[in-house]
Amino acid sequence: MTRPAVSVVIPTRNRRDTLMATLRALAVQRGVGGRFEVVVVDDGSTDGTVELIRGSVFELFDQRVLPVGPGGPARARNLGIAAASAERVLVLGDDTIPTPRLLAGHLEAASGREVAVQGRIDWDPTRPVTEVMAFLAPAGPQFWFRDLADGAEVPWPQVLGSNLSAPASWFADEPFDERFTDACLEDTELAWRWHRRCRRVIWSEHALCHHRHGYDSIEEFLERQRRAGGWARLAVSTHPAMAGKLVLEPALALPRKALAAAGRALVGRRRPSDRWDLRCRAAYLRGLVGPRPTTPG
Repeated sequence: MTRPAVSVVIPTRNRRDTLMATLRALAVQRGVGGRFEVVVVDDGSTDGTVELIRGSVFELFDQRVLPVGPGGPARARNLGIAAASAERVLVLGDDTIPTPRLLAGHLEAASGREVAVQGRIDWDPTRPVTEVMAFLAPAGPQFWFRDLADGAEVPWPQVLGSNLSAPASWFADEPFDERFTDACLEDTELAWRWHRRCRRVIWSEHALCHHRHGYDSIEEFLERQRRAGGWARLAVSTHPAMAGKLVLEPALALPRKALAAAGRALVGRRRPSDRWDLRCRAAYLRGLVGPRPTTPG
């Protein structure tokens, strides 16, 4: 039996409508050069996701849905990757809508090499992009893609657990750490382990997804930052060498950023993003010194 060109693994929980938009976008992929497969891992949904997926048929790809109890995206990804049959696996978010040449972009960027590919994630152009969202990404605390050149190596702190493809053997050798039960820092911790093994992640501008998740205010993002700080404690306790990027740099940057913002305010150049940036940094540091987060069931 011929292996699929690529296996797409999507963890999901209670986002059936957005997930279906993602699957429909996969159904119109171009330039893949053969059939591919999609493995959806349902992480304890209660909105009928499993039934909806099982009742859907897409001509371009074979699909499976694996229903499991709630355990977080790291475990869900590991289960989906273990079930995948292609030599290259692409992990997607259920709210990252592929553009028509997403899969082709990953395969072309890899070109048969033993590399991982981090694709670009932009805001969904069919939805309003608020001022807060423009601050958060693509050069902000949610996604930081500034200065990445197409085909160049991605530093490990900028690797994401979405729109990321790699040889299946990489994920088998170094699976996601399932102690991370949030979608926070589990990708950074995995990227650190790949980095230690000299496994390269390269950037692709052309492997593009659109993130369908809006923010009207910074308040909605601050809790995520606090939880990220809490998970950073686990990462650093496991890998002390990560402390430079995850502890020292954030701690030293906050007073420097505060002074810069104060200086702009004194000359009448205060920007809303100054306050948002300081609040995000402070939330992360509060999480860093607080207890490890607990994930809602």
